[in-house]
Amino acid sequence: MSAMCHNARRIDSNFPRRRGFALPTAIFLMVILALLGAFIVRINSIQTGSLALDVLGTGAYQAARAGTEWGAYQTLRVIGPSPAVCFGATNLTYAGTSLAPFTATVTCARSTPDELGVIQTIDQITVTACNQPTGGACPNAAPTLANYTERRITITVGQ
Repeated sequence: MSAMCHNARRIDSNFPRRRGFALPTAIFLMVILALLGAFIVRINSIQTGSLALDVLGTGAYQAARAGTEWGAYQTLRVIGPSPAVCFGATNLTYAGTSLAPFTATVTCARSTPDELGVIQTIDQITVTACNQPTGGACPNAAPTLANYTERRITITVGQ
């Protein structure tokens, strides 16, 4: 029996021992998984911020659209035989609505071109909507909010 134990030792001595190989592999996998987790958290936070800016952009666009409709109504409503007066810069707020964070500044510029002897009344309505007005008006030349959002729409109305 002692010869058998002696042979078993000889077989073991021919092959080098590999102790501790699993520990570096486990540490490597844990580091890779931690980096992957950090990457996923970072992408998620970027995506959440992007979504919030998309919502603000949509709100600013809707506020500007509401301003164009208000401006078109003001220039197209006729009281008497002549066209309505083109209004000056007007600031609209939307208190009590989902557009409450926004202000829209509506301006009107009138031209009266002569087309074959007929005078036409053309109004160009420009609306700028933003979520941080300066002095109650948009646009803000020096916004302080990181999520400052502004949309501008111009329409042309003819009578």
